[in-house]
Amino acid sequence: MAKFVLAGKTNCPYYAKAELLADRLQRSLPDFRIHKISILPDEWQDWLEETCVKNGWNHEESPLVWRELVHQGGKGVFLGGFCDFLEHCQNYYNITSDMSEELMQNIAEENLVTKLDLIMEDEHRASLVQPLHIWISSALNTTCNMLLPSLLSADVLSQASAISLHLLDLEGNEEELQSLMMETEDLALPLLHQVTIHTDLREAFQKAEIVLLLDERSLEGDPAERGQDQKAIKAVVDLYTEYGRLIGTRANNNVKVIVSGGSLVNLKCSVLLKACSIDSSHFVAVATQLENQARAAIANKLKVRTSEVTDVIVWGDVGDSFYVDLQRANVFNFDGPTKGPPFFSQPILEIVYEREWVEKDYQEIVRSQEAAVISKTGHGADMSTANGILTLLKAWNGTSAPTQMFSVGILCTDLYDLPTDVVLSVPVVFKNGRWSALPGLTVGDDLKHKLDLSASQLRAKISGEVTTTTTQENNTTTQENNKNTT
Repeated sequence: MAKFVLAGKTNCPYYAKAELLADRLQRSLPDFRIHKISILPDEWQDWLEETCVKNGWNHEESPLVWRELVHQGGKGVFLGGFCDFLEHCQNYYNITSDMSEELMQNIAEENLVTKLDLIMEDEHRASLVQPLHIWISSALNTTCNMLLPSLLSADVLSQASAISLHLLDLEGNEEELQSLMMETEDLALPLLHQVTIHTDLREAFQKAEIVLLLDERSLEGDPAERGQDQKAIKAVVDLYTEYGRLIGTRANNNVKVIVSGGSLVNLKCSVLLKACSIDSSHFVAVATQLENQARAAIANKLKVRTSEVTDVIVWGDVGDSFYVDLQRANVFNFDGPTKGPPFFSQPILEIVYEREWVEKDYQEIVRSQEAAVISKTGHGADMSTANGILTLLKAWNGTSAPTQMFSVGILCTDLYDLPTDVVLSVPVVFKNGRWSALPGLTVGDDLKHKLDLSASQLRAKISGEVTTTTTQENNTTTQENNKNTT
């Protein structure tokens, strides 16, 4: 089979003549096939140069003709321009064209009009689809692979009719992102409208309605070490300052921004808010992963399933100087002296009497959980991170009960009388796409002191003044104050 590719400027008379000759050959010869590429005049030169460089050809005018090696494979065989194609048809097929120049010109003009009409039709058709634009940064992070199948389902984004997914990775390369894009498209999910890939920050966050900011791969490793690395902190502050500026100027005004990761999560979210003009209610730092790890630690002690432990609260700086609070925590199906039906629960603090364990050992168990995962697997708790993002996104989109509690990092404006210049993890409930304080919750002086310390450490990190000594002193002070919780 002979397969030829004919490319040319849409309004080129010689392209029009070659096109009609090729159509005639295709109708007459069963083994002759032609693929036509019509390029707008103002795009032709760039396209021609790129194609010639890619294939090692030298050609300067319209049209361009080559032959595809259908059976052998490999790159195409360069044939030439209009005269070369005409000569080839005469020599091999004994067919030529006697089209007049006037007819050539008329067909070329019609081709241009038709091409522009088709472009307008495509644009109109595309305008009828209003996809939800989701941007994911550090898309080559393993968390992204675990996130995508559920993220692109109606279970998480029930109100979306279509999704445009934009994968951004400033540290990755085009080939890796291409592979991820192909994998995503191969999922064949009904909501997926298109996938785009980006390695340039100048393209980031256009029309964004949901932004998911994952941990940069350069920050992988022990979370405690990352939290004290001055160079890493400076790089994060610079990057997220730029992220905040771009989100503020390019994203939708109702954008939802979710910051996740193993450390520096509150710092990242705080920096975003300082650089962004969009209201702080559109930004959250994920604490769900840490909250679930805290639930798992209690479940292990009480010998119940993790899902049977509820309402554990994470206060403070997620992944760094946080405090796990059990004042509202309950357990179901606990095998103790008091038992009840499946819906019966008991306050955990009425079962766990060892206050020293709650205030010290338990806090340390939760704090070391991610480091334990990294030491065994070589990477972070990617599955937990993905699950935490999805859980929070569902709640933010109104699929959770209005009484269900979540720990999230937010700017605590008018919440719990806490510092309002940095992001802290606090308990909230979601209703109609907005969060509010957990009703009836008391924040005592000891807890406020812990949160003030967390806020001070965050401010120091953002300003570049944090030192290992200062952090150790703060940790010592925190341990001394971990005697009572509200």
